[in-house]
Amino acid sequence: AHANLAKSMQDANYGLTLAMFKNIKATLVLFIGLSALVIACNSSSDEMKADNALDGGRYFIENCMQGDFSKAKNYFLASPQNQAIFDSISAHYFLLDKEGRQQLRLASIQINEIRSIDPTHTSFDYQNSLDKIAQKMMVVSTPEGWKVDLEYSFPQKTK
Repeated sequence: AHANLAKSMQDANYGLTLAMFKNIKATLVLFIGLSALVIACNSSSDEMKADNALDGGRYFIENCMQGDFSKAKNYFLASPQNQAIFDSISAHYFLLDKEGRQQLRLASIQINEIRSIDPTHTSFDYQNSLDKIAQKMMVVSTPEGWKVDLEYSFPQKTK
């Protein structure tokens, strides 16, 4: 009777043993885990890329207003001059007191005008709801997405 039970269980499992099931299960879990990791890595890089000028500028401004400069750095053109301006923007944010940073995080962006200069350059005027100071921003198309040109957007005052 015991032999017939074992035989019927083996038939029900399509001839697979318990060890075979465990091996298949481990392989399947590993495959699903690696697939999820690959998808997560690909989606985060796509998520970081701005597909148009408005998104490139908006992502930069929003992340700066939120104090998330690690994300904001993905949305400006890489150059020594732009890096210096970005460092200055970051330092200014952290000079604000806790309440000032909180107010900036709660402020919204108001786009006043968008101008397409050419297929790879777009300028727009904006302000935030906190200080209402009109500012201009130039966003440039790159292979890595649309990025802010800080030299144009935040010109440094020279004496």
